[in-house]
Amino acid sequence: MSGFFVFTLLVIIPIFRPTIGNKMLSPEDKDYRLGLIYTVSAFLIWGIVVLFFKQISHVPPFELIAHRSIWSLVLLAFIISISKKWPIIFDALKSPKLMTTLAFSSVLILFNWSLFIWAILNGYIIEASLGYFINPLLNVLLGVLLFKEKLSKAQMLAIGLAGIAIIIRLVLAGTFPWIALTLAVSFATYGYIRKTVKIGAAEGLFIELLIMLLPVLGFLYYWHINYGLSFGTIDTRTDVMLIAAGAVTAIPLLLFSAGVRRIKLSTLGLLQYIAPSIQFMIGLYYGEPFSTIDAIVFGLIWMACLVYSVSAFKKEAAV
Repeated sequence: MSGFFVFTLLVIIPIFRPTIGNKMLSPEDKDYRLGLIYTVSAFLIWGIVVLFFKQISHVPPFELIAHRSIWSLVLLAFIISISKKWPIIFDALKSPKLMTTLAFSSVLILFNWSLFIWAILNGYIIEASLGYFINPLLNVLLGVLLFKEKLSKAQMLAIGLAGIAIIIRLVLAGTFPWIALTLAVSFATYGYIRKTVKIGAAEGLFIELLIMLLPVLGFLYYWHINYGLSFGTIDTRTDVMLIAAGAVTAIPLLLFSAGVRRIKLSTLGLLQYIAPSIQFMIGLYYGEPFSTIDAIVFGLIWMACLVYSVSAFKKEAAV
């Protein structure tokens, strides 16, 4: 596993290179540094949050997701209150265009949460981590297609290697990595929307969750009538952790939303290797299957990440 840690270091070091050594960032780049801090913190939390949800695996996945949404909304309401930003919320609610965009992003993030939780609780942590390894490469593509960012030869090679990995998985294993690809596409699209929408991190996420509140409450009522709820019926520890799910959900999303607006999509792509690296190690710790074909697929994905990271390192060194 030492090789895996070397890979992780080679991926992460280029991200912080502009802030170390003799080439310090100028004062004008303070916002960029702040974006790095926010985004790195978000991905560290997303990496270890797998351990949190494993501790409440006895709660049905969709009930857990519902509690994530509700308690996140409560926490955000508190944050907005103390920061006195309710006028921003009210103004946003009057904008049909903004509300339409946030309605779409709310569906995306709730769907992403649902699949991720289901994967964790059903023994697919490693497969989920594959999705978040692929995600940065999708961000590179989005940067090219939507923001006209230039695609270097190294980036083209990296994307090509990822494509080969998916084909190998399909041909040799006879299975399509639908969990990985669905997580990658949904979150990359969400990241694009959060980068372009003109609203603050807390306010935007609050409205997203507010839009989904009625469907979530409707689901909880249905589940209560037909199956019974875990909240308030198992033990105090479960109740506390379900409430805490709001914090472990809202805080990294707030950090991500605040950070993504301050950095390029290409930089975001590099940072996103942090979370899947941690998730991958956790999946191995829990003894999830990891076949020879999986090793080949992950090897190609890691190679793609490494090619892109080395390219970024050389680019920074030349500045």
